[in-house]
Amino acid sequence: MTRKLRVIITGAAFGLLSLSAALACGDKLVALGGGVPFERIHVARHTGQVILYLNPETRLRAANAEIRLDTALTRAGHTVRTVVTRADLDRALQEAHADLVLMDWADAMQLNARLTDKIPTLPVIYGGRPEEVAQAQSQNACVMEANNKNGSQLMRAIEHILEDHEKGLPVDCTKIGGRGLT
Repeated sequence: MTRKLRVIITGAAFGLLSLSAALACGDKLVALGGGVPFERIHVARHTGQVILYLNPETRLRAANAEIRLDTALTRAGHTVRTVVTRADLDRALQEAHADLVLMDWADAMQLNARLTDKIPTLPVIYGGRPEEVAQAQSQNACVMEANNKNGSQLMRAIEHILEDHEKGLPVDCTKIGGRGLT
C-alpha cells in the first residue's frame, strides 16, 4: 500500500468512527451534567397572578431560597408578587388581582386560609419531618410538600388550581395530589 492510500483509509476510518459522536453532540453535555433535564422545563398552559407569601418565621422562605419557587413560577409564565408580612399580603390582595396565594402550611393554619375562598390558597410544607407532613395531611388540609424532587408536581398542582379557578370551580385536592380541603 502506498502512503497516500494509507492516509485516505485512515482518514475515512476516523471519519466513520467520529460520525456517530458528531450526530449526538448534545448528549455529551447531558452526560456531564451540563444539560437541563426535561422535567425541569415546565411552561404552564394556565398562567395567573400568584402571590408568594414568604413569612420570615416560616420555612417557605428557605424553600424559595433553595429551590427558587419564584423563579420557577416566573419561567412557567406566571406573574409572581412576593410579600413578607401579613400587612404586605393584605395590601397585595387589595391592590392587585390575584389568582392564587402560595404560603407556608403554618401560615395557612394561622390565617385560617381556605382553598374554597374567592382567591385560592395553596399551603406548602417544606423540610418537614414525615410525622409533620402526616399531621398536616391528617388535619384534612390540602397541603403540598415542596422539595427538590417534586418541583414539577408542585407546578402541576398550581396549574390545576388556576385552571379550576378560571372555570369558577372549587379546588379539588385529589386532582392536585393533596388530601382534602381545609
